Amino acid sequence: MLPFISTIILILLSLPYSSLIIDYLLNITNIEITNLTTYTPTEFLRLKLYLSLITSIIISYPLWIRGIYNFSSPALTDKEKEAFQLAYSAGFLLFIIGSILGLYYLTPFIFEILLSNDNITVAKLSIYSTIKLLVSISFFSGILLSLPLIILFLTQHSESKIQLKKYLYILILALIILGTPDPSMIINLIFLILFGIIMEITMIFLGDANEN
Repeated sequence: MLPFISTIILILLSLPYSSLIIDYLLNITNIEITNLTTYTPTEFLRLKLYLSLITSIIISYPLWIRGIYNFSSPALTDKEKEAFQLAYSAGFLLFIIGSILGLYYLTPFIFEILLSNDNITVAKLSIYSTIKLLVSISFFSGILLSLPLIILFLTQHSESKIQLKKYLYILILALIILGTPDPSMIINLIFLILFGIIMEITMIFLGDANEN
């Protein structure tokens, strides 16, 4: 209950600052807010609520993990407790680092490719879809960096490597499809390939380590 209440409070507290967050994100991609538009009367409000929700979840993440750990810890062994703590502490740190790198380096690069020499497209961009795509690319980068640790954690608790691969590919595909506001085949394909490559390389190294 405490994590849920904290998230709601943080949403209300961050909502007044959501416009500043929008300006900051657009400055990163060098897109002027005057070149963006809204296609529905509630689009800008939905965007502010979306950013407030993302902000509140990131800040309240430790409370959610603590609540999950307290709920599940009685049924976990000491080894599983250590693995859980490592996965959700180091994993979150890698996710934050990857998201920051993706936000400052990958998103401007992708937006520059998508919008280069195309002023007509820029003038017709939806502010909601643009910001949500920017956030999605940043989060995908965070997941990409923390993926090896996630695979390591899942491998230790999985009986079949083939079954693990199947579930990981399904999870990755679902994240990519659901994570983009207006699915772009190019962006989705890029991240799907990157996720697949990192997953396969990680599992190869894990297999070699187990053999040794």
